[in-house]
Amino acid sequence: MHSFKKLNLFWAIVLILLFFFSVNGAYISADAPYYLSVARDISEGLIPYKDIKSIYTPLMMYLNAIIFEVFKKPSYHIFLIFQYIVIGLSGFTLYKICKKIKANSALSLFLTLFFLISVLSSDGIYINLEVYVCLCVLGSFYFYLEKKVFLSGLILALGILFKQYGVLNFIPFLILIFLTDKETVTKNIILFLSGSILLGIIFLTYFIFIENIRLTDLFLQLSGQGYGEKGIGLDKSLLSILVGSKVFVLIILTLIFLKIDLIKDKLNLVLVIGILVNLIPVLIQNFPHYFLLTFPYIFILIAYNSRELSFKWFILSNLSLILIASFLFLRINRYQDKYEEQVTISKKMEEAYPRGSEVFLLGEIRYLYFLNDYRNPLLNEVGYSYLFYPDKKFKKENTVLELDQLN
Repeated sequence: MHSFKKLNLFWAIVLILLFFFSVNGAYISADAPYYLSVARDISEGLIPYKDIKSIYTPLMMYLNAIIFEVFKKPSYHIFLIFQYIVIGLSGFTLYKICKKIKANSALSLFLTLFFLISVLSSDGIYINLEVYVCLCVLGSFYFYLEKKVFLSGLILALGILFKQYGVLNFIPFLILIFLTDKETVTKNIILFLSGSILLGIIFLTYFIFIENIRLTDLFLQLSGQGYGEKGIGLDKSLLSILVGSKVFVLIILTLIFLKIDLIKDKLNLVLVIGILVNLIPVLIQNFPHYFLLTFPYIFILIAYNSRELSFKWFILSNLSLILIASFLFLRINRYQDKYEEQVTISKKMEEAYPRGSEVFLLGEIRYLYFLNDYRNPLLNEVGYSYLFYPDKKFKKENTVLELDQLN
């Protein structure tokens, strides 16, 4: 085992700089207007799936709705800092897991820093749902190690309420229970599923029996209604796949120098299964943040096999981390003026359409839902879906703005 103590201070400083520059240079990313607009609407008393048509499970939006309640006209940066707190909690939980599975303190800290920088470089600097799912996976694994199986199942189910893809994590976790706890497998399965089912009952009870939303309508909205088909139908070039997966590939490369026994060691097998099943969403879209779902399993796998780390792994992991951090610094620098451009456009549009106007936004200017507090006229019928494109009749009857009109 090689000492990581001298490098940890360096990577901690790099992480702090990345936090600072990414917040300072943050702009409203493509998905943020969807999540934050729904959160704003929730804070004003509207109900997802009844007043707001939505294809996502709602927990992230409910949490961010609290920010709208606490702050008057909160800036985008507050929401990003909140997401960074979530990412930080994931890092802290990973550190506790590393220590629990006997990785030494210095290596545990290095892996935590490696994880945090990798998350930021895989779209963690943009508002997304995957970072919340990662926290649930890590939290569930930690409590399972603590033999708090009911709580482990409940927290893993929370991941589904952040994004539907979270259900994939039940595959490796149930296999983990079957393979590692043969003497108490029935008891643990019952406890684990009881926690998960309890959360599901609470979710369905609220939306179906309290808010009177039909089960079929709830299912149709949460099924995505064409989003998956559109993603699968898109042509994916080799370049786009490489760009989306570059951080994931750089992390995976470090596994080359690990001695991972998938036959004799059942936990290794479970963790690899966790990586593979969480690559399923990549078949739909190969965005960098989709690869985030694999990160908890990869870093636990490295920590679990840390006794076999070689000098080659030590060198390769740091080279990978240098590239991962460099990608992020370059991206931050490239888009450092974009937020100012967004604010400039928002002020220009506010002159023609005052704050709070009922406007349907198309394409890249959806951020005006947030900056100008514009209201969506199709909230109940379409919501903030990226799939809807208004026809001539709709454009004639409603105010529709798109980027071409601003040129």
